[in-house]
Formats: sequence, C-alpha cells, structure tokens
Amino acid sequence: MQKIFNATDILDRRAREKFLLSEEILMENAARGIAEFIKARAAKGADILFLCGGGNNGADGFAAARMLAGRFSVSVFCLYPPKSPLAKLQFSRLQTLNVKTVQSLPKSADIYIDCIMGSGQKGAIDNDLAKLLLAVNAQKSVKIACDIPTAIYSPTPFKADFTLCMGALKTVLFEDFAKDFAGEIICCDLGVDRSGFEDKADIFLLEKSDLVLPMRERKNSNKGDFGHLVVVSGGKEGASALSGLSALGFGAGLVSLLVKEKIFKFNPSLMQTFSMPPKATAIIAGMGLGKREIDLSWFENIPFLIDADLCHDIKIKKLNSPDCVITPHVKEFASLLDIFGFGAQSVEEIRQKRFFWAREFSLKFKGVLVLKGANTIIAQNGILYVCPLGSQALAKGGSGDVLAGVIGALLAQGRSPLDAAANGVLAHALASLKFEGNNYALTPEDLIEGLKWL
Repeated sequence: MQKIFNATDILDRRAREKFLLSEEILMENAARGIAEFIKARAAKGADILFLCGGGNNGADGFAAARMLAGRFSVSVFCLYPPKSPLAKLQFSRLQTLNVKTVQSLPKSADIYIDCIMGSGQKGAIDNDLAKLLLAVNAQKSVKIACDIPTAIYSPTPFKADFTLCMGALKTVLFEDFAKDFAGEIICCDLGVDRSGFEDKADIFLLEKSDLVLPMRERKNSNKGDFGHLVVVSGGKEGASALSGLSALGFGAGLVSLLVKEKIFKFNPSLMQTFSMPPKATAIIAGMGLGKREIDLSWFENIPFLIDADLCHDIKIKKLNSPDCVITPHVKEFASLLDIFGFGAQSVEEIRQKRFFWAREFSLKFKGVLVLKGANTIIAQNGILYVCPLGSQALAKGGSGDVLAGVIGALLAQGRSPLDAAANGVLAHALASLKFEGNNYALTPEDLIEGLKWL
C-alpha cells in the first residue's frame, strides 16, 4: 500500500525545513530520477527530445537533459522562454554543454519527455499547445511525463507511457479521466527515502500484495464455519445467481437466494429460500432487484451489501449503518448523493471530482463506499483507498454482480466491511487479469473462474 497526496508542495517545504534540502537539490534529484529511468531503458545514442516549459517543470527537464547529454542524442524544445529563477539557471547550465535546442517539433524521436507544466497546471490550454500535444501523441515513440502529463484536465493531454512522480504519488493520476494518459506510474525520490519525505495521508493506493485471500487454515472444519450468505433475488434473477456463484467461488460456505417464488432450471450449487435463514451471516441486495420490495428487518444485526437498483431507493437512508457496504457505479452514486442531501450532481461533474465526492459521501454515510470505475475508490470516514488494477475488460454487464458476491462472501466469513470491500475489489480486479482471451471477451463466468487462481 502506498500513500497518495492531493498536492506535494507542503512535502517539498517540509523536506527543505526538516532535511535541509534546498529547492535546487530537490530539483537535481528529480532530474536524476528521470535520467536514471532513461539510462536503464534506452539504447545508447537514442534520440531524446525534452519538451520544456518556462517554470520549474521545465527546469527539471533542462537538468535531466544535461545529465543525459553525451550518452544520448539529446535536444530540447523550449515551448516558452525560461521564466522561473531555477529554469533560467538550469537552462544556462545546459547551454554550457551545447545541447541542441529546436524551434519546432522534429519529425521523430525515440523518446519524448514532457516537462511542460507539471503539478501546477490548471485550466484551459491554447490551440498551439493542443496541436503540439496531438502531434506528439501521434508518434509511436516512448513518451514520458515528468510529474503529471501536461494538459491532463483538457481534452488533449500528453499521452504518457510512463509518468514519473516526483517525491510522492499525486491524486490526479488516479482519477478515472487520467487512466488513458498517465501510463505506468512510478515514484522517484528527491534525495530522501519516501518514508521520510512523505507525511500523514488519507488516500492510499492498493497493490496486489495487499490482497488477503480467504484461505482455509483449519482442517477440522465444515461448511457452516465459512458463513452463510443470502442473496436477495429480484426480477432479473440472473444477476443474483452470478453474485451467489461468485460468493461460492470466493469461500462462502453456503449461499441462499432469497426468492419470491421458486426458480427452475437453476444452478444446483445455490440454495433457494422464501424467508431469511436464521443462521445467515451476511446479506446482499439490489442486483437485478427491479421492483421487488425489500424488508428492512432483513438487514438488522447482520453485515450487508447494497448495490444497483437499491442505490436509487429513498429507503437506503434507513440502511445507513456501519455494517453496510454500498457499491454504486457513477450514475447510481449521483442518485445516492441526491438522496443523502448533497443535491443533484451530474455524472460528468462526479467523474471530474471522484475523490472529492467519495470523501464527502463517506463522511455522511456510516458504512463503506465502493465507487466503481476505472480506478475503483473505497471510502470510509474520509479515508480513501484506490484500486488501479482493473481493466476495460470489466466493462461488461454482470461484472458488478460478481463483485457484490465476492465482497458478500468475505462479509459472510466474518471480515469487517472495510476489509471485505478492499479485498473484494482487489480480488475482482486481479481475477480479470487472469483471463487470457481478448479484452472484449471477458464474461462474468470468466471472472468467477479467475477467482480460483489468485
């Protein structure tokens, strides 16, 4: 698990005050991080073009270009004249090596390095910059962004294969809209280990190593030792079946579908019941529920998960409990925000500020939020966890039903709501990566199969 920060200027100031690392030393270490990354991956003599702005992000580029000159064919394209004191200083140092500066974009380079804007960027960009970024993105060369891809908030960002974060990971890189532009995200230290540079955080990055599988250690056991999950079945019973089967595939000892009437031609692994079993250890509801009415008493004194259709139901306010996990996608989340008094928010507004709205909701909702997306966010009491491991293969009907079953299985086995949510999201994402077919072909059944091999 790694820490993520909305901004790192406070961390930079702390490094200067606590570790006596001047701004120039921090910059030299940032540049060295870029240079070492390239040295480890590029062939000697490769053509490297730095795209530099006039501020300190450009200064990082000037310094890195100086470190790489000689070993590689380095050139610099100054989009704007050096403006900040350090940009002017680093450009002067670069000129002593007679590194080539160009006035327009060359036809090709082996590596493009974006040092135009960095972490201070915001707002719209001009047409000339937009055209340049489109031209660079069209190249099949390797593209590296320094800190944050330029114009990340615009319709035409720099499309990086790698983003080298300086000092600490930045939240914006894990927003859904950045997924197609940040590439692989790597953190470079600035002269002190991240454990010293970083401070307290309230956002954390989940990694594969954080997954704790529901392995069965005790040999003298029976099905009752691993929980009894109840899945409320509605008008689209296929959704509840997928949830139930994924729960069985992730360790639940027993799974019952709570049905209004018996379903025929159904998987025999799933039991059917017309009333709440007295020994149930968790319940999940909402998937394919349709217009079926729920009994609020089902959710008393038991961990539960709410999904899909129930996210639009005003009764959800009566299920605001620490025992609850709620798993909306962004449209369902818009309904939840309205129901809980945040007013009407458009889907696009939420997509642009997912971390903000997840935190705000988690401070009012007593349970655990799982906001599904390209980077799924888990939130409780203002603390956020983000899973970046899912893929576009999961954009398929039924994927969310499988996730509900996986989390429900962990709830049934006694995991806390937060633990069940985080591990369920990780398992779901990693199961999708087990699929060996084309990414358009993944089915919910493939996901359930993937759970076996985590």
